[in-house]
Formats: sequence, C-alpha cells, structure tokens
Amino acid sequence: MSFAFAVLCFGAVLFGVASAQQYAGDFINTTLPGVPGSEIAYWKIRDGTKGSNLTLINYINHGRDGQRLVPANLKRAVIIIHGLNRDPGTYESNMLSALSQVSDTNINPDSVAIVAPYFPNGDDKNTGGYPWINGLKPAQGSITNCLVWSGSQWSAGGMNQYPWTSSKNISSYDVLDQMLQYFDNKAMFPNINQLVVAGHSLGGQTVQRYAAIGQPGSVKTPVSYWVANPNSYAWLSTDRPLSTSSCATFDNYREGYTNFSQYPMTYGLSLVNSGRANILANFNNKAVNYARGTLDLGDDSSSCAPGTTGANRNERFFNFIKAFPPSCSDPSGNACDTVDFIASGHDGGAMMASAAGQARLFIDNFYGDRNRSYDFGYPRQQSGDDPFPNPALNQSTAATNNYTYAGQMTYWGCWSDQDPATLTNLAYEGLNNTVESCTALCASRGNTIAGTENGNQCFCGSSVGYLATQVIDSSCGTTCTGNNAETCGGANRLSLFSAGRPNISAAPGTPEVISNDWYYTSCSVDNAGRVRALGDRSTTSDSMTLEKCGNFCQGSQYFGIEYSSECYCGNSLSSSSIAASSDCNMLCSGDSTEFCGAGNRLTVYQNTTWVAPSKTSSSSAASGTPTATGPACPSSDGKTVTSGGKSFIVECGVDHAGGDLTSLSGRSACYLKSSLGAAVNNGGVWGARLMVPSTSSQTSSSTSGTTTSVRSTSVAFTSATSSTAAFTSPGTSSTSSSASAASSTVVACPTSDATTVTSNGKSFIVECGIDHSGGDLTSLSVNNFQQCIDACAQNPACVDMSLSGSACYLKSTVGEVVNNGVWGARLLTGTTSSTLVPIGSSLANPATTSTSTSLSLAPSTFSTSFAVATPSAVTCPGSNSTTYQSGGQSWLIECGVDHAGGDMGSLSASSFAACIAACASTSGCVDVSLSGSACYLKSSVGAPVYNGVWGARAISVSTSAASTTTSALVTTSSSAISATATASTQMSSTSITTFATSTSISTLSSSTASATPTALACPAGNNTLYTAPSGNTFLIECNIDHAGGDLSWSYVSSFTDCIDSCDSTAGCVDVSLAGAACYRKSTLGAAVSNGGVWGAKLVGSTSSIAVGSSSTSSA
Repeated sequence: MSFAFAVLCFGAVLFGVASAQQYAGDFINTTLPGVPGSEIAYWKIRDGTKGSNLTLINYINHGRDGQRLVPANLKRAVIIIHGLNRDPGTYESNMLSALSQVSDTNINPDSVAIVAPYFPNGDDKNTGGYPWINGLKPAQGSITNCLVWSGSQWSAGGMNQYPWTSSKNISSYDVLDQMLQYFDNKAMFPNINQLVVAGHSLGGQTVQRYAAIGQPGSVKTPVSYWVANPNSYAWLSTDRPLSTSSCATFDNYREGYTNFSQYPMTYGLSLVNSGRANILANFNNKAVNYARGTLDLGDDSSSCAPGTTGANRNERFFNFIKAFPPSCSDPSGNACDTVDFIASGHDGGAMMASAAGQARLFIDNFYGDRNRSYDFGYPRQQSGDDPFPNPALNQSTAATNNYTYAGQMTYWGCWSDQDPATLTNLAYEGLNNTVESCTALCASRGNTIAGTENGNQCFCGSSVGYLATQVIDSSCGTTCTGNNAETCGGANRLSLFSAGRPNISAAPGTPEVISNDWYYTSCSVDNAGRVRALGDRSTTSDSMTLEKCGNFCQGSQYFGIEYSSECYCGNSLSSSSIAASSDCNMLCSGDSTEFCGAGNRLTVYQNTTWVAPSKTSSSSAASGTPTATGPACPSSDGKTVTSGGKSFIVECGVDHAGGDLTSLSGRSACYLKSSLGAAVNNGGVWGARLMVPSTSSQTSSSTSGTTTSVRSTSVAFTSATSSTAAFTSPGTSSTSSSASAASSTVVACPTSDATTVTSNGKSFIVECGIDHSGGDLTSLSVNNFQQCIDACAQNPACVDMSLSGSACYLKSTVGEVVNNGVWGARLLTGTTSSTLVPIGSSLANPATTSTSTSLSLAPSTFSTSFAVATPSAVTCPGSNSTTYQSGGQSWLIECGVDHAGGDMGSLSASSFAACIAACASTSGCVDVSLSGSACYLKSSVGAPVYNGVWGARAISVSTSAASTTTSALVTTSSSAISATATASTQMSSTSITTFATSTSISTLSSSTASATPTALACPAGNNTLYTAPSGNTFLIECNIDHAGGDLSWSYVSSFTDCIDSCDSTAGCVDVSLAGAACYRKSTLGAAVSNGGVWGAKLVGSTSSIAVGSSSTSSA
C-alpha cells in the first residue's frame, strides 16, 4: 500500500467519524427511476441531537468508465436541488446532459461530481419514495432511517418529519451543510476547487434562502449559489416594492422573517434573531449566480406574499436585485455575483444547458485560477443588473422609446397599477388605442401625465398615486389595440408618459390633531351587534374630509368617518372595539391624503376640551317615544303611511344624505328634505320617504284641474312623536294619475327631477345628474332644457338626451348610468308611461318589434309590453342578461363580468358570437371573456370580476328563462296569458308598482322562453315593491348592498330569480345581485352604496301593505 493511499484512507476514517458520508447510509428500498450514468446512493447524515445516523437518498453520477467516482480526480462538486415535484432523477439527467455539452474535454463526469439529493414528503410513501407500513401507531409507519419532510418544508430549511425515532430536528439546510463539509475534506478530495449549490424553480427558492441564512461552518473551498427562476425570494428587509395593505402575512417566512409558524425551523435562528441587516450581510458575503429565463413570465404563488414583490417571476427578480443589488467588486474573490439572461421559459434543462448555465455550473474556477465568465445576455434591462459586465458589450441597453409626444411627454417606463389607482382618470377604453392618441387627449385636457394599460386603456393625470412603483419594462408587454408596433402597458401595469419626472402623490395618513381641538384616538369597529358606535347625528358627502366632519360635529365629544364619506357624531362610543389602525385604509372622498375609515370601520377623533352638558329633569311624556297609534320604529318599517293625501314608506334606521329644507323642533328634531340622497344607515333615525307614482312622475288634481309635479322627497326624524299621521288605506285617495300631462312650469334641474315631460307625443322622464354612456347620435346647441328634449322627441332614433351647459347630446341607446352634473331625460315607451327604455337598449333597432298584452293581476291591472327579438348580433350592453344559443348549448350573456381562473387558452375572434362559438366547439369550455379581439376560453366559472370584458357562460335554461337571443324568434304563447282590454294600470294614489311573478300567470308555453311581465331590473325598478310567489313583499334597492349576514349564494339568470331564491330560503331577508351571482342574507346590515349591486330587502307580506284597495278609476 502506498503512503499517499494510506493517508487518504486514514483521512476518510477520521472524516467519517466527524461528518456525513456518501455511500455510508442505510440501504432504503426505493423504486425511484434509474438515470443512465448515475446511481441511487445513500448518504449518512448525522442527527446531532441524538448522536445517531440517518439516511438521505440521492443520485450521484458515475465516471466515464461506469464506475464510482475517484475522489482524487474530482475538481468540482455540484449539488442540484429538485423542484416542487421532488424528481431528483430528472434533475440528475438534465445536469449530465448539460455537462456533456461543455466544450472543454477536461470537464467531464470523471472530474465533476453531480449530486441530486431527494427531499421526500408524505405523498411519496409506498409510491417509489420510501417504505411505509399501514396500521401502525400514528406517524410510526415509516420503518427505516430514511429522512422525510412534511410538505415543502425542505424548501425553507424545515425540520424532518421522519424517521419518527429521530430527534426530528434535522433541517434540510443541515443536510446541505454536511454535504458541503464532506466535499470540503481535502484529505479525501484534494483537488476540488469549486463547490456549487444549484436549484431551479422551487429548488431555486431553496438555494436563495439557504444563501441568506446558511452557515456551512469552516468550509474553505469556494462555494457559489446558482439561483434559477425562483417563484419568490426571501426578502431581506421589512419593506416591499408593492402594496402590502391586503396581505397581512407578507413578511411571514418563507417570504420574510417575521413569523415561522407555517415553516417552523431552528436552523440559523441566532442569525435571524440578530436582525435583517446581519442576514443581508451574510447573503452579500456569498457568490450568488442569478439565472433569469427571459421568457419565464409565470406565477405559481400559493399565497399573497409574492404579489407584494412583483406580479410574476420576472418582475419579482428585477425588483429583488433593485432592492438588494448584486455586486462583484473582486472577480477573483469568493463573493462575486453574476446576472445571466437566458432566452428560456420555466425550463430547468434549458437553463442548465445554456452557455450561461454551463459556465456557472461547471466551468467557472474549474482549474482553481479564479477565472469566471462575464455576465451573459445583452442588452441589459435595468440599472444595476450587470455586476460583472462584459466590457465589449456592456454599453448596449434594451431599446427605449425616445420619442416626444403631445404636451412634451416622454416615456418614463412601466409602472404598477393597484388600489388606489396610479392614475384615476380613465380617458377612454377602445380598440383604437395608441400612445399618440392617449398622450394627445391627456395633454388637451391639461394633464401632464398619460398612461396606457392592458393594450386598450388610456388614463390621464398630473400625479401618480402614492403606491405607484416603477417596474421592469418587460412587464408592459401588451401591444396597443390601435398600433401593434407600440406597447400599451399590461395587466395592472401602465406604460407611463410624462412631461418631466412624474410627480408622486404624498402618502396618506391620519393626522394626530385636527383643527386644534380634535385628537386621533383609534380605528374603531362600527355596527357591532347592528348598533352604531356613534349614533347622535350624521352626514354624508362626496367631498368628505376629516376637517369637514370635525366642523359638522362641533359640540360632540367624538366624530368618526366611515367608508370614505360618512361622518358620525356622538358623546360616547357605543358597542365599539378597537381595530387595527391598518383596517381604516380608505381614502377620504374629499382628500386623498387622509384616511377615512373603511367598511364598518371608523377613524375616530375626540375633542379633548369637550364638557358634558348639565342634566335637566324631564317628564316621561317628553321621552321622545311615539305615542298613540302613529307609526313607530321598528314595528312600522317597510309599511306605507298616508298623510296629507300623499303616501310615504317608512324606513327605520335609514337617512338620506343632503337635500335639507328645514328642521322642526319639539320633543325631538324633524328634518324635512327636498331630495332623496344616498341611503345612509343610521340607527338613530326614523325615516319616511314619499312614494313616487309608477305610472307617471306627475299627478293632476281631480278638483282643481291643475298639474303639479310630484317628486321624491323624504323626512328624517329622531325619536319623533306623531299624533296626526295614522295608517290609512292609500285607496281612499281621490287623485288620479295622468300619464300624458306635461309640466306647466319651466323644465329645469333639480326642480324637475323624476317628473315626466311630454314633447311631440312622447313622454320623457327627467333624470337630473344622470348621463348614460355611449349611443351618441349627434349634438346641437340649445337655449334651454326643453329645447334639448324637443330635439330628441323629433328624432325618431333618439331615446335619451344629456344637456351640459348649452350642449345637447342626443343618443340612440340608453347605456350604463354615469353620475355627473348633466341634465338628462330618457324616453318612456309602451302602452303606459311607466315602461322605460331599459338600460342598454335602443328603439332604433329594426330587429326588435313590440307587442302589447295586458295581464289581469288582481287587485290591479297591469299593461305590459313584450319585446320580441329577431335574429341580431349578440353585443354588449344590448344583449346583457339574455340567453344565446351556440353549438347546441345555451349561454348567459354577462356584460362587464369576467370570471377568475380556469384559463384554457386564447384566440383572436372577429366578433362576440365567434368567441362564444369557439368555446362551444372546445371540449371542457364553459365560459368566455372577450376583451377587444382577444377571446379567452375557460374550463371553470370562478369568482365574478367586474371589468370591461364581454362575458358568456354555459347554462342550463329553464322554461321560464327571461329574455333569449337565438337564431329563432322568441315568442309568447297567446293562450298562456289571461288578457284584458285594459289599456292602463288601475292603481291607488300610492302608485307602488308591484311586479308579478310567473305564478300569477295562468299558463306559460313550455316550448319557448318568454319575457316575464314587466321584467324587474335596475335602475327602472328602484324603490318599487316586488311580490314573491309566497306573497312576501320585497323593496327594490338599486345600488344598495347590506353588510354581513351572508347565508349562501348561487348563479341566477335574472333579478327575479334571485329574489325568489331568497323567498324560498328559510331565514333570508335580503338579497344582493352582482352580475349573475345572487347573495342571500339572514340579516339586514349597514346599507353600503355599490353601483354594481341590485338589492332587494324583505319588508312584509302583501296583507301588510294597503295597495289596490280602491276602486276609483283614472278615467
């Protein structure tokens, strides 16, 4: 025996006592697949706590002779970590393939050891991973010394789960430490010059986290860490580049170092506990080789935390190296970082076999001369992404838009868009979007910033939101819909153009002191137990600020603002508890620099100089409780009260913002109002509002013959006493409705709001402050509102008009409601003036004809108009909520509704019909979304997302489905309806419209889909009553949601179906319809204004509402 060999053997014996050892572990019966050129081996791992040995299954290559490696021949050892699928054999095979492509013949399987450790979990027992015996005591089925981890704990240094006899204190990072120490033994491996720990995907995450906190002891051999395409990174500071407001766990380990409950471990805790600065220093002391696949734009996140660092793997990488810049101050040292760009997707094999992969995995410092390759992949994409630049190429950068556009705007990069939005003013959305058109429009409106997003959207502004963050340009990769040679942002990403550096708005906050007297106290819970925390008085404003609320609440001890715009006052905080300050995260409606509560959260201030008023004695008669037989809350809620010949509906706990006329004093305060503002839930208020006649917005007195305007008004009173208003039958009124009478006064806003105006034989309902999107016919200059209405009445295609100043806009369709300052009027159609042109429809459509049928529905007679559809193109918004036939399948059209997830693929479609047809002909497709010409096919119907897409989902249609658009005519069986010759509705003066369900009709043809009588919809049905099949009555509340009380939800095909489902569900008292999703509720929580919701609340049975008891006629 030679002396050198004896020394090697002696060293191996000594090393075996002190450290882990390859080939020395227990044999484990595994059926992992074989890999040519390698073997499955068993590594002995020390259990330091128990002083025993455990076994790690791994792959290791053979030499070119097919035999085990000769230690003295090795110059390099590479440990390659598998991904989520725990397939070390695949990684071993890919590495051997990459090694075979290295041109230097000295770098071969004889000189390079490739080890692929196996980190199995519970899913791998008896499936090729490790032996397991069922029927033993819990957790004792693992009968060998094989190391096993729970789930993906191994990717974060977690402790082992099996063997159950072990200390269960073996971190996967302990394993890597012992493997590095093994190869660092110069007595056994005298010629190894470089050690590499490498990983792709989840393996890349493992390596990055190990580099951050790994401390492999006294390893002398240089170690490099190859981090390829990880989905996320352990962030080395407590801040994040994107908003964390909706992700409370953003800094939990594995993504940060705050909480280890999900990935418990004890490895490196002393370093972790010493703080982020020391973790970062440890990380910066390593040689990290970043490998970025430039085509890998995916995201496999299972939590919200990665989204706080970027939208996808690509963006997260560039944000990470921006926050923690790689460096290579000494290329010959042990801490030289590199950044390589590789034209590859999420493909580990391609990344390893690339020129950059070969250099970092096999070539750099192979000869021990400290030589390494420059960064690969030019041009570079971001400042700081070239730590070891190639001097021949490092002057090249990615192509940049250097043009100057309107308003001297130039390109300032790709920016994030989130809530609150980066730019709040959506200028337009369409198929002709270009950078030139967007910048020109924004500049013409006096803006200094323009932003294009998602290809088809243009936003304007003069500053960007405080959460806006510049991201890598490649995140804005969507071509403009109007010019495919230009880029117009991406999903939630803006291509930003600005006249100079974009101004970023100051971050909002909660001032400690307001107006010298008010001091911030807390973010408090409101409506706990359905009781207002501050219940004295309240107001609502679209321009609410902390200062405005403080002024309103002068004289009170507390004020609080909720949901951006709701101000509440009180002298005590009732039934309130303190919430986290971050819960109050909604910006004030009148000041974007201040926080004003949130849903059921109050930003509360206290007046520290407030002095409680002295108490005075009062008699029981002045208690403020209603006496006699007058209406009272809560018993009268939803009932109708007649007073002074007018009918009011009682609304307990509901106030309406604004419109104050005057107030009356007495035992309590009574506020009279001239308009019906937004509904505000206020437990201290008893409200009543005037019911608007459904057949006309005007009534004419039968005694005087004069015409007067009846408008929606309301009264709010706090603990008011009423001795004069008693419940009387509305049917006793002697007034009658006149659908055709025009106002004798000048038509103007706001005085004419909700009245009916007749011009050229057509009736229009006045809608002050309401515009309808789209449908523009023409515009003209007029002198007054009446002239604008007259112009529409004389145009056969006009169904809607908007007056802005002297500019009168005529429209052929009634689009979505837009609340602004215009004066609007909408055409009333049908046999009675109560039938409105529905939202999204057009009278000018020759493909639609109308037939009139009267339904006999005791005790009142309704005249209803049915629309008979003929073959026409399916479009939005005209086809919204209709059923469309394609490929033998029925599809529900959902304008503006997308469904999350389930993506199968996408294609370019020439029309909405073509998009639906593509889904109908694709196996497994149940839903489509059309955005521009991009048609997305989906295999599942996820949660509804409200945006600008045109959507359609496959449904099973019942015989009573509402409106159906097909290639065949939709007809109504003439024998199915009991008709009368009555041409108008006979009703009492309450004018409460009651919508009949299909059960009120004697027979419906089952072979066709027919429209229901007076189809129930918003906004036309707002504040009307609907009678369900059981006789229960629901009040329609358009755009009102009620917080909490969720029972269940389901998809429905109509608003009527949603209400009927509540009527048939035990305990249901309220519904909210959002798109096609119907939410049933067991309680009536706080009213929340929500433009995307159609609501209805239970107010009683038909027997509790005196409607239709009068036999008087309007004839």
